[in-house]
Amino acid sequence: MGELADRVDSMRVRASTPDKGIIGELYSRDQLSLSFQEGLYQLLDDEALERRLAVLANLLWVARTREYSRIYADITGDYSVGEEKPISERDIAWQTERDSLEVSGSSADGRLTVRSVGMRQWDVAVQPGTARELDEHQLSVAVGEAAGALIRQQFAGLAALSNKYYGDER
Repeated sequence: MGELADRVDSMRVRASTPDKGIIGELYSRDQLSLSFQEGLYQLLDDEALERRLAVLANLLWVARTREYSRIYADITGDYSVGEEKPISERDIAWQTERDSLEVSGSSADGRLTVRSVGMRQWDVAVQPGTARELDEHQLSVAVGEAAGALIRQQFAGLAALSNKYYGDER
């Protein structure tokens, strides 16, 4: 692998909900770990968990995007901010499809599902009773499974889009 791929593979980012109640760490491209402020998990119901995890997912992806940009700039020397402007109809079509790409991932037991549109809109669904039936560790594992599946689906979707629009250039 090249330096960019190696550094992205070893990238670690952290984010927390605004109240610092849940901290997430994204690492190794598609792995996620969670920790809860002491005593908080016992106070959360399924709906509160859904809302907080959706906020955390968004914040983690923003942190991941920023770190990726920093690494890319370090390697290439390209410190421009934001993504390149599309220069052709093909670029515009690729970007439009990417921004509307719907992906999801579920935990192995199906109790938790994470969905995203364009990696900008986030939704988390927690099966009723999950917060009471799973302990913090079990929930963290379930969230990690769902997030990993979503991220892998996102990467596969981006690869398919790139192949669709730019495959003839490879």
